[in-house]
Amino acid sequence: MENRVRFKIGEIEFEAEGSSEVIERERKEFMNTLLPAAVDAIVRTRGNDQRVQYISAGNNPALLVDGTTVSTQSESITTNEASDLDRTSLASFIRDYGTLNDQDFVLIAAYYDEKKNSAAFFTSDTVKKYYADARRPEYSNRSMLLLLLAKKGYIMDKPDSDGAIPKQYILTEAGIDFVKKYEKKDEATAKKTSASKPKKVRVAQLSTYDGINLDELNLCNYPKVKSMDTLKKQMLLVMYIITNERHGELFSVADIQYLLTGIWGLPATIDQINGVFKHNKTWFKQEQDPNNKKAVRRKLLEGGKDFAKGLAENVSNN
Repeated sequence: MENRVRFKIGEIEFEAEGSSEVIERERKEFMNTLLPAAVDAIVRTRGNDQRVQYISAGNNPALLVDGTTVSTQSESITTNEASDLDRTSLASFIRDYGTLNDQDFVLIAAYYDEKKNSAAFFTSDTVKKYYADARRPEYSNRSMLLLLLAKKGYIMDKPDSDGAIPKQYILTEAGIDFVKKYEKKDEATAKKTSASKPKKVRVAQLSTYDGINLDELNLCNYPKVKSMDTLKKQMLLVMYIITNERHGELFSVADIQYLLTGIWGLPATIDQINGVFKHNKTWFKQEQDPNNKKAVRRKLLEGGKDFAKGLAENVSNN
């Protein structure tokens, strides 16, 4: 998000667009060099020998011509906050927002990063750094947290970032507006808001693959999961990649849902996943889940692996 500043002093106008650092640099150049020369030219043109007084570049633009104060008209979408962030850490920035739940924290931290560092996007890895910088206990499922914010319309996929790993996000206008109009919450209100999360988030947190690092999966050696046209293909390919890269070989339904929705950002319901298992029983070995007596875990057999290998070969041949 770029800032834009414009103001008018009498007949002289100044306009700049860009990051807060660029705007501040151009403003100082204008105040120190261009503005004095422009005013002197106006005075000479009007045949007025009276001295022109300027205020210092560190103040708001204003000047005295012929002993009369010229009013300043300004139009800006920046705030005083932007110029003060050089001396503000994330930990001190969020202090003014009171007690934050995790969703609100991520939005405010991303807003801060964009304003101070001109960050073009953020990822689940960036969010991990936000928690460290703010000295805040890390949320256990960052990918699902971002998925929830996207569902609310506060963040969106970064344009032209298709296939980027990890997934790249930017704040939407609704997200920026949410931060700007944020009402400080007390601790009780924040806890209540934080607790009211969809049930499937709690299920996803129980996944044995929570926190898996996609950079360690060598995804460049496989077709893109998102390019698969059915849930069955997406699901088998994900299981094959993780098994082949030695990051695990047993998968519960909750594991599959977490990987598809929380990591790859694909829609998948429990019923749909169970449907794939039910109609392709010979491709999986089934065993009791030791963490849940009502659930089972499945392992890819050769038939399932061959199907996934075929997906990769078909993509490479096209």
